[in-house]
Amino acid sequence: FLANMATREGQVSDRAGSSGRDASSYAPFVKGYLVAYNVVQSCGWGLILINTIQYLSVNFGGIGLAQGVPGLYEKVRKEVLVFQTLAILEIIHCITGIVRSSVLTTVIQVYSRLFILWGVIEAVHGIPQTFGILFALLAWSLVEVIRYAYYASSLIGSVPYFLLWLRYTVFYVLYPIGVLGELMMAFTAMPIVKASQQFSLTLPNCYNMAFSYYYYIIFTALMYIPAFPQLYGHMMKQRAKIIGGEGKEKKD
Repeated sequence: FLANMATREGQVSDRAGSSGRDASSYAPFVKGYLVAYNVVQSCGWGLILINTIQYLSVNFGGIGLAQGVPGLYEKVRKEVLVFQTLAILEIIHCITGIVRSSVLTTVIQVYSRLFILWGVIEAVHGIPQTFGILFALLAWSLVEVIRYAYYASSLIGSVPYFLLWLRYTVFYVLYPIGVLGELMMAFTAMPIVKASQQFSLTLPNCYNMAFSYYYYIIFTALMYIPAFPQLYGHMMKQRAKIIGGEGKEKKD
């Protein structure tokens, strides 16, 4: 979530499909594909959001920091795996030049979310029941519904102001919630991974090398410390520019 902040939500250029280009500059089939991709992603994350809210409405009294959120991830697991993993296509968009974004930056962005999904939630026993996944799912789904809907509208050439406002406003609340959820899951996974030595390689071995998945998770979590304030500040500047300044002038 953290690594997605600057380009996924904060810049006019975006790997999902807008890329800062005028909508008329796309070939018709490319434009149609990008519109379809963004609509599918927005609807997919919308379904995840609806199912998450439905779970809360039924189980609100039975969840908490101690007992976690049993059954929530199982309710949305297939959809999360499909639509989050589908974001790999966004790397292909950059490689093929459909979207003018850095391939390296996009790889890092997609990997960061896939690491939390496949490397923590799916891989570490017990993580899908922790309370952090509720925060992550709510933040991920709300952000992605808005983001993909915004880019689909941009490609069509008609962005409702309320959608523009949401895209550059919801980060105030959703980014901290998403980061909190991811860190909660990472910290919960650490002692489990340390005790089981999951995905770790100790010496001696035939490869003559060692790897600690426990310390890799710690390293990843520590990256939030310098990155979050910088990217959050970037989003605030973007909001002032798009909604409070240049963006509003262009709209008028």
